[in-house]
Amino acid sequence: MATRNPTPHTSTTGEPVWENETTLSLQHSPEGSELVAELDTTQSPTGVVDGASPPDLSSIKTPRWDHWYQRKLARPWQATLLGMNIEPTIKARLALKTYDPERYQLYTDRLDITKTLIGYEISFLEDHLREGEGAGAKYLELAEYCEYTAKLNWSGLEPMRLGLKLDNSPPTLNLSQRQVNNYLTMLDTIFQNWVGDYLNAKGDRSPAAVLKWFAAKEADCPIEEPTLRNWLNEMAGLEKKRKK
Repeated sequence: MATRNPTPHTSTTGEPVWENETTLSLQHSPEGSELVAELDTTQSPTGVVDGASPPDLSSIKTPRWDHWYQRKLARPWQATLLGMNIEPTIKARLALKTYDPERYQLYTDRLDITKTLIGYEISFLEDHLREGEGAGAKYLELAEYCEYTAKLNWSGLEPMRLGLKLDNSPPTLNLSQRQVNNYLTMLDTIFQNWVGDYLNAKGDRSPAAVLKWFAAKEADCPIEEPTLRNWLNEMAGLEKKRKK
């Protein structure tokens, strides 16, 4: 829940900024529940938190990599600061702008590239419950962001690579059952339209027909027959649920 001035301002990074915006979260404790303002979500058009003086250089801190490793996802501005080995907070962003304009320009340039390429060369997580409108409000996978920006030869990415353990145990985002069902339904539709004899007279799906189709294309099926059979059984089950 957020309270805000209804007229937003635009920051130098193109992000909407509301005067005196406060995001409240409901926190539970043994003593009861209370609404608490989330850290670093209250700002004025200038970015000063709670009307205070601009933060000092101590606001620029190294990331809590254990946290971000488990979180896996971030908004573009957060990922950009993490790629510069900075804990992404509004205070840190303002301190960078105030005391290190050259590095802040690097941040805005990288953020502009990231937001421009989201949905094209940089994928984002669709239908995230906390997403908003526009590229800047989407969530992207930090591991993928790091790998992609490394190809652009961006400097200073080594701490991010180490923090995300990309060379030995990278964070992986498990698919939800809804996503799995969507993929199976899409694959089922493709098979029905392209694989001959995929459905027999009773409407049963044929793994043999799929394997024969791959063979005719002189291509190897990427999965073994037992796994394919299980997938086709799941597809049949999903179709029955849709018809109920």
